[in-house]
Amino acid sequence: MAADQKTSNGSPTARILKAARDVFAEEGFAGARVDVIARKAGVNKAALYYHIGDKKALYAEVIHDVIGSAARRLEKGIEDASTPEEKIRTYIRTLARTFDENPQMPRLMMRELASGGQNLPGVFFDDLLALFETLSAIMEEGAKSGVFDRTLPFIVHFMAIGATIVCKSVVPVVQASGQASAELKAMGGEVSGRAAREIENLIVKAIRK
Repeated sequence: MAADQKTSNGSPTARILKAARDVFAEEGFAGARVDVIARKAGVNKAALYYHIGDKKALYAEVIHDVIGSAARRLEKGIEDASTPEEKIRTYIRTLARTFDENPQMPRLMMRELASGGQNLPGVFFDDLLALFETLSAIMEEGAKSGVFDRTLPFIVHFMAIGATIVCKSVVPVVQASGQASAELKAMGGEVSGRAAREIENLIVKAIRK
């Protein structure tokens, strides 16, 4: 069953995945406990195992639910875009929107980076490859039409996702410190608004021929 189908209408699976995102982001894979996730989701452990599986399966489903959904949303968004520049902007905007809807993911991903990705499931790489293939097609179309320089797609991806994660994770800390500039205060807690537009503009300028 597709991730967006499984997480609809406040189903037990949706509650489990939401609770698991919170706990994995806070405790990491090693520190997360299935009984805590089950209790936070309002189900018993037997129900959690029935709906999803053990902790490894749950971790894989949390990641796939977010990244797989982003990949499907991206495919739809690109269908509505007519130029390579509009498509690359859609790509960046989709990443930003994904983090706004799943604010636990930046911390979860930074934990994985710190651990060398030792807990990343195979489905993560499948979903990441799907994103890269979409981005590669956009970059190739832009290069062939003379709009973009030929650039490694994974560099563009990490330019976008790195800037988005930093904005999502660091800006709220600066805002909470009381030392934020007027511009940072105006950004609020979301990255899919002004922050995403700034990131889009910078990347488009960097790759434009």
